[in-house]
Amino acid sequence: MSAPPRRAAAAVEAHPRAVAAAAVVIVVALVVLAGLRPAPAADVTREPEIVPVASAEVVCPATIATAALASVISAGVAPVPGVSDGVATLAVLSSRAVAPPQVITTPGTTVTTTVTEEAGPALLARATGTFVAGFGADQQVRSGEGSSRGLAAAPCARAVTEGWLVGGASTVGRVTQLFLANDNDRPAQVDVLVYGPAGPVSAPAGSGLVVPASSRSVVRLDGLAPDQEVTAVQVVARAGRVGVSALDRAVDGLIPLGTALLPVTSAGRALVIPTVPAPTASARLLLLSPEEDTTVSLRLLTPDGSIAPVGIEQVDLEAGRLTSVDLAGALAGAPAGVAISAEVPVVAAVDIGTGGGTQLRERDTTAPVPPLSSPGVVTGLAAGANRHTVAVAVPGSEDAVVRLDLYAPGTSEPAWTQTVTVAGGSSVRVPVPVSTADPTSILVVTPESGGRVFVTREVAEAGARGPLLALAPILPTRATTVVPPVVSVPGSAVRS
Repeated sequence: MSAPPRRAAAAVEAHPRAVAAAAVVIVVALVVLAGLRPAPAADVTREPEIVPVASAEVVCPATIATAALASVISAGVAPVPGVSDGVATLAVLSSRAVAPPQVITTPGTTVTTTVTEEAGPALLARATGTFVAGFGADQQVRSGEGSSRGLAAAPCARAVTEGWLVGGASTVGRVTQLFLANDNDRPAQVDVLVYGPAGPVSAPAGSGLVVPASSRSVVRLDGLAPDQEVTAVQVVARAGRVGVSALDRAVDGLIPLGTALLPVTSAGRALVIPTVPAPTASARLLLLSPEEDTTVSLRLLTPDGSIAPVGIEQVDLEAGRLTSVDLAGALAGAPAGVAISAEVPVVAAVDIGTGGGTQLRERDTTAPVPPLSSPGVVTGLAAGANRHTVAVAVPGSEDAVVRLDLYAPGTSEPAWTQTVTVAGGSSVRVPVPVSTADPTSILVVTPESGGRVFVTREVAEAGARGPLLALAPILPTRATTVVPPVVSVPGSAVRS
């Protein structure tokens, strides 16, 4: 009866040795497996890259015409360094088969379309390959007689999701037409919001506007918000993107008061209007803070430096109310740029009037422009009665160097070139000696070094009954884009 207990005790004594041996085997196995498993791979990070874009396109919606008024749309490719191969076209914006496009296959070439007698469809200008670096397209509207007398110019419009048009009106004698162009193959949905001197204006007809694919819609401001002496219009694309522009015409009975192509602009905390030309009969700065009360600070950028305009160096703005500030006294008959700063985003423009007395009146509107971070290309320049001027403003303290090159048609070298140094805090105006009778010359403005530059061009036409005037921004080409950094984590999806 005593043997079984002894066997049980022996088994108990042997079990710990077996457990220990098994533990050793497990540990050894884990070590071996750990040695076989590869070490965790480090995240692979790629830095942001600047790469060429494959194509660029803009829409030219201001193709209006009457018996006395004509529109000229031009597209061209400047023979700047790096431009070698590609194609550029100017064609009707349509989803249906229409007339074949005008084609550019050689740098230094410009094509134009002239619209007369009656309005035509919007046009689409497009470039591919390295032609993108020298590509530009512009539109000009002119009438030399009758109630439509006036001159207006603007670059063709890039598609945006939001833009502002400041300076239109809907009172008696004013007609402001908004152009919304959709170059996509799907419809775009747009809201049009209107602000006036008394605040936001109810415009229910501006909500949910549908712009069909590959088409242009024209919306009259007096149909959205009648009896507004001056407005700021915000265009917001809820779906898709649209090219935005507006034609504003003013008359007093049958007496013309001028024509303007309102430039699309953006809200910002630091804005620059490169020039307000002189002499003028009137110059009115329009300011709007859409969301918050704020105070803006103004500086005039003159050829002699930056000055604070006495009495208007600071302007208080109520949220949503469009405010007008008379600049004529501060300018004192001399041209100057305008630098605007605020703690919250604001929008701005300057409404300019010329003539009066024995001369017929003319008007135009100029607005803040983005900095010229790459060459700006202007097409369709012609001589004749036109005088062309480029205004360059440098709001910062650092001097800047800018080069202007003018190309005659079919040439690879500039017919005229000038390098300009602009002192920080100042602006300069440079006459451009265009000599071609037809609208075939191309101007390239290149920032070479120094501080940020902001550039506008001016076209003036002398007339027996008073001058015609047009102002237009010069925008940087978009030949490259930034590819954001990408982090690749093995075993997971790639994330940016």
